[in-house]
Amino acid sequence: MPEEGHPEIMKTNAIGRVYTVHPNNAECFYLRMLLHEIRGPTNFTDLRTIDGYICHTYREACQRLGLLENDNHWELTLQATLTASAEQIRELFAIILTTCNPSNPKQLWDSFKRNMSDDICTKSDKLIQN
Repeated sequence: MPEEGHPEIMKTNAIGRVYTVHPNNAECFYLRMLLHEIRGPTNFTDLRTIDGYICHTYREACQRLGLLENDNHWELTLQATLTASAEQIRELFAIILTTCNPSNPKQLWDSFKRNMSDDICTKSDKLIQN
């Protein structure tokens, strides 16, 4: 019997298997998430199309669907460290990137790049003077 609205897709009681994917395998992980959320895709572009917009990546599609956590807690964490040295803030940022899988690392970088890099000019000026 065909699926309602999709005569080319047949209804069955078969259970398919979608294997577990580690979040470090990013795009496969996000593809897997989309396979569980989007009904009746006929191609990979359908999986990346959200409200008529074709996303560049599966991750972006997951973000647009609200499947990923926001980075408010990482922003608050970095905000709380602004009295620390730029080197310490960079270290914390690196830990967040490598172990916490923030949903939008570029936005996080853009928000705190000045705090993470304000000592670099000072260090380079000292190197030039010596």
